[in-house]
Order: sequence, then C-alpha cells, then structure tokens
Amino acid sequence: MKQIYLLCLIFFSSFIIAQNNFVGKIIDEKTKNPIENVTIYFPNLNKTVTTNSEGNFSLNTSQKNKQLIEIYSLNYESKVLTIEVEAFLNIELTEKILELEEIILTGNLNANKEKIPFAIETVKNEDLFKSGKISLAENLSTITGVSFSSSGIAATKPVIRGLTNTNIVFLNNGIKAENFQFSSNHPFISDEFSARKIEVIKGPFSLIYGSDAVGGVINVIPENPATEKTIAANLNSQYHSNTEGYVNNLNLKASGKKWFGGIHITNKTHKDYKDGNENQIINSRFSEINVGTNLGYRNSFGNFIFTYDYALPKYGLTNQKSISFVNNNHRIPRDWFQKLENQSFTLKNKLYIKGNILDVDFGFQKNIRQGISDLTNLNPEMLFSEMDLKTFSYNTKYTITKDKYKLILGFNGANIDNNANDFYKNSNPMPDAKINDFGIFAVNDFLISKNLNLYTGIRYDNRTMESSPFQSSGLNKYKVNNNYNSFSGSIGTTYKIKNHLFKINIASGFRTPNISELSQNGIHQNRFERGDLNLDAQRNYQFDFNYHYHLKNIVFDFTPFYNNVNNYIYIVQTTENAPIGGGKIWQYVQNDANLYGMEFSLDYHPLNWLGIHSNYTWTKGELKNGGFLTQIPQNRWVAELKFEKEKLGILYRPNFSINYTNFQHQNNLGQLETYAQTYNLVGLNMGSEIVINNQKINWYLAVNNLFNETYIDHLSALKPLNINNLGRNIVVGLNIPFENKL
Repeated sequence: MKQIYLLCLIFFSSFIIAQNNFVGKIIDEKTKNPIENVTIYFPNLNKTVTTNSEGNFSLNTSQKNKQLIEIYSLNYESKVLTIEVEAFLNIELTEKILELEEIILTGNLNANKEKIPFAIETVKNEDLFKSGKISLAENLSTITGVSFSSSGIAATKPVIRGLTNTNIVFLNNGIKAENFQFSSNHPFISDEFSARKIEVIKGPFSLIYGSDAVGGVINVIPENPATEKTIAANLNSQYHSNTEGYVNNLNLKASGKKWFGGIHITNKTHKDYKDGNENQIINSRFSEINVGTNLGYRNSFGNFIFTYDYALPKYGLTNQKSISFVNNNHRIPRDWFQKLENQSFTLKNKLYIKGNILDVDFGFQKNIRQGISDLTNLNPEMLFSEMDLKTFSYNTKYTITKDKYKLILGFNGANIDNNANDFYKNSNPMPDAKINDFGIFAVNDFLISKNLNLYTGIRYDNRTMESSPFQSSGLNKYKVNNNYNSFSGSIGTTYKIKNHLFKINIASGFRTPNISELSQNGIHQNRFERGDLNLDAQRNYQFDFNYHYHLKNIVFDFTPFYNNVNNYIYIVQTTENAPIGGGKIWQYVQNDANLYGMEFSLDYHPLNWLGIHSNYTWTKGELKNGGFLTQIPQNRWVAELKFEKEKLGILYRPNFSINYTNFQHQNNLGQLETYAQTYNLVGLNMGSEIVINNQKINWYLAVNNLFNETYIDHLSALKPLNINNLGRNIVVGLNIPFENKL
C-alpha cells in the first residue's frame, strides 16, 4: 500500500510546476536610497511589477530560465537587463536629466537605443496628447527627418526622409497594415492615443517586415498589461480652439494572475479649420471613432493575446467643387467626404521553448473605403465608390538568446484580397485583386565586446499579384498578373568609447509596384491616371552614419544618410490629352533616384530644471537623369527652451516650454511644383500634476502657431488651390489616471 501511495505522489507531483522568484531592489546610483514606484516589465512573460517603499520587487513564476526585464521610472534613465531566477539583484538607476536612451522594442530586439545600429526614434503616449497636434503624422513630424503631407488637418501621411505612401510600412500591434497606402489622401489608421509609444525607423528595414519598408517603418506599440491583481484606467480629454474640436479617450485595463485584458475608446470631432487670416477652410472637418479590446492569458509555457480594433474615420474632402457645394455649418462630414472603415483582429502567441521564444502571430484586417464620386447625381446611394480590402497575415519568429548573441529566424506573409463592389466600379481606383506575400529571414544581433555590437540579417521575399480588368470611367483597367521576388540584407555596427558612440548601417530593401500603379486607367482625384504593367520593383541601398556624444547634461547627434533608389516609382503629367475628363494624362513611370541629407540635434541642460533643445533636418531628392523629386519636405530648424521642476507649491512636475521652428524655402522643385516660401512657427506648452483627495490630475495647455502665421507648407495637397495651413490653435487638456488593487 505504501508503494502505491508513493507512486501516486510521484505521479501527481509531475504535474506540479515549481514556482520561482525573480527578486531585486532598485536604488539611486548616487544616494543609494531605494526608489519607489519603479515599473519592471517582463516582456516575455507579459507581466508588470512595481517596487515598494523599500525599492524591492519580486515576481513569482514557473519560469526558471533567465528573463529580460525593462525598467522604467519617471526621473531615472530606462534600462534593459537580463536577470537570474532566485538571485537577489541590486539595480542602480541613474537620475535622468536628458530625455534620451529610450528602450527599443522593434523586431524582438528589446535593447537600449545605443545598441541599435539603425536610425530609430520614439514618441511617447503622454507627448502625443500634450503636444496639441491634431493628427498622428503631425505628431511624428517632431522627429528629425520626419515630415508629413496633408490634404487638410486629418488626412495626413508621414514622410520619412522624402519617402511616403507605399514606401513606408505601418505596424499596428505588430501587424503590418494593408489598407490605403496607394494615395496620400488616405492616412494610416490607428488609435495613437491608446498606444504605449510609437517607434519610427528611418531607412530600409525590410529584414523582419518584408516588402515596402524601403523608406522606413512606423511601429505603434500597445500598452503593457496592468500590474497583477490591479485595475487601471486613464481618462483623457482635450479641446481645440481653432476647430472647436473635441478629443476624448478612455483606456481601461485589468490583470489577474493569469488573465488580463483591456478596452480603449477614442472619439475625435473637429469643425472646419481657420487659417492665419481667420478664413474658414470649407469641408476640412472630420470625425473619427476608435474602439478596441484585448484579452490575454499567460501560464508556464507561454502567453496569448487576442485583440480587436475598430475605426470609423470620416474626412471631409476640400477641393474646388466642395468649397462651393458644402454647407459650412455642419460639424460631421455629410456632403463630400471619404469614410474609411477599418477592422482588425490579431492573435499573438508566445511560447517558451528551453529558454528560447517562439512567436506565432495571426492577423485579419477588413478595410472599406467609401467616397463621393459624382456630385451631379442627386441619388445619395450613387454618391459613393467602394473598396473592400481583406487581408490575412501571419508572422512566425523563433528567437534564440545566448550570452553573446540573439538570433531571430522566421517567416511571414499575407494574403490580400480586394473586392471592388460592382455597383461602384466606375469610379474605383482599385480593381478586384489578389496579392500573396511570403518571406523568410534571419537576423543576428551579436555582442562582440562590451562596447561593440554587430547587427546582420538577410531576407528573401516573393509577391504574386493578380487583378481582373473592369470598366472604369469609360476605359478598362489593365489586367495584372505579375510576380516579384528579391533578396534584402543589412549589416550595422555600434561602437562606444567613453562618451562617444559611433553607428554605421548599410541596408537594402525593395518594394513592388502597388495595384493602382500597375492597373490604373481612368479618373482618380479629378485627373486621368494611367498605370504601367511593366513596372519593376524598386530596389534601394541606404548608408547611415551616426555620431553620438553624451555627457551627464549634454547630448549631440550628427546623422548623415545616403539612399540610392533604383527604379523609383512616381507619377508625371505627360503631354498627351486625356481620352476622357479633359486635361492631360498622368502616367506612372520609374527612374533611378538619390535621396540624401543630414540631421543634427543638440540637447543641453545647464541646470537640472532648464533644458535647451535644437535640431536641424536637411533632405534632398534628385532623379539621376536630371531634375528633382516631388514632395521633398522643406528643410527645418527647431529650437526649444524648456523649464521643468520636481515640485513647485501644490504643482508636481510643473513644466513650461517655448519652441520655434523655421521652415526654409523650397526651390528644388519637381514637375509642376511651385516655390515654397520660408515660414516660422512658434509654440507654447505648459502643464503639471496636481493631487486632490489623493487623486492625481494632469493638466496641460498647448498653443500651436502662437502668432497666427499665414503659410502654405510645401507638402500640402491644397497648395495648388492656394489654401493656407492651420492658424493659431489653443489646446487645453486633462489626464486623470486611476489604479486600484483587485
């Protein structure tokens, strides 16, 4: 009988997973005092803990291998460390004076910025709100080397070192967006106010994300789960004086020991904006609603997250017809506008395999575009053209982490299917089409020595594209049956010697022509456009160099780049008369091109509470056969003076800043472009945290275009209509965080 009991005990104990503790203490490097409320995030476990009043933290888990941790604190520099189970660790943090050394999350790298050889910058969630900028692309344009094109204040697209649209990959929750890249009138869709932060990679990064990442990558990173057995919420609200606009956002999340989840809701509504002369720009109004939810589960062998996001933006279209047609008293677009409905389902799975990690992610996107096509038809149902795009994507990565290197092996791809509604095909720029992507890659991040890193990678991609011709604006679309394949590669290194850091990166990427560039043969955006079935894929080679100098209170960066693009695809106006609609034929063509430039930045804190920031961006784009590229941003110089204290009376972290941006004239003009004047913008920002009955409340005030400058940016699609950009805009906002133990 005893033997039976013993066997039963052995049998059942095999199902009991030992619990292990990751423990440590966070202290100030200088004073050695403990630091309270430091956030320690275990990305592979998807768990968050915070330090207590004595600076201690612990996490109980069945994992017994080493774990990567990310450490964040309000007043200290962030860190990425690998810690041992059951080994008590004393971790020292350095007081943060300068806003830098951000932790980078792209592509499973999880490293401090100085370890990454390619050019990458971040915008934090709190900065998105406090800036008072209206669109995501405008917020990202605060980064050196990043600008934005616009068709008003809502329909904006980021421009990275002179490249935009299909040349940029947009990632939402790690899934590559496939929606409206073919036109600058259609922005990337994401609820940026519910993101933890947004990373921008400047230059080709096709290794992990595949075709189209020749100009750069924008990676929207979601919020971390709430701390275990905690429910947390953030309520954000702001008012815009220029547009009488309202933005309201609620993020709610909760976490138990194994289950976690959250929900976010954002609503935006803006009236027509006014320029610096107080003239109202008719039909620049827009509304947007974003709703999303996630549910996750974590255990000893992995974690799993399901996410659903829904977005319904409506953007007014400003052109010569709508200016005279649209009623200027309405807030919500209702007469001449585009409606872009976007749904996204993702399933992200992370499995632990003998100390290594297998990521298997799936995504499904459904994108519907509707837009007015014929104002002469009084039947409202006939006023819309429709594009119905469905995308199934998959992404598998196996990450092998050793003491000296991190190797990532993987494959990914997508099946893209567009169904152009038969009833609306007459004015649709996108035909029925099927696209299949597949790529396989290997990336190695190797630590040669304490101060020397080497990053290398290679990738192979294949894309097949098919479309069905149909009658559009009186002519047939072209039938597409093309296949593209290519290798991509990258090699980069970072070397640190004392306070000097050197980065060199050489990368190659490619992008295929999009369906519109191949098949178009009809009216689009009030002009006759014609594609070319024989367009080749773009191939580019970019060289980046970065010199970084860092002392306790000063940082200097110098980053020149050179991008050689073979078979660059763009559109030109020909001398041929359009067969219908009047005017000339606009033809998609390709030629070799060069884009090059440099970026400077200087951050100096003569005192802990005083910061002086400055940066300069210079970009030039040329065709090798002569002439300049279109849509190259104006060079700009930015200067900012910032004051910030830890406490001032009843105000916690009070801050005030004044910034000045000089946009220099643009006389390197592409076809049909006109000279862009120099203009100057001044902005103010201030805010603080106050505590009422133990409840924190953050308030902020932003004034953009303080002196109501009247100007037209070179990248504005409304420039041919002589329509000015946004005038003075005063933004007031509140952020109220909540957190309670369950």
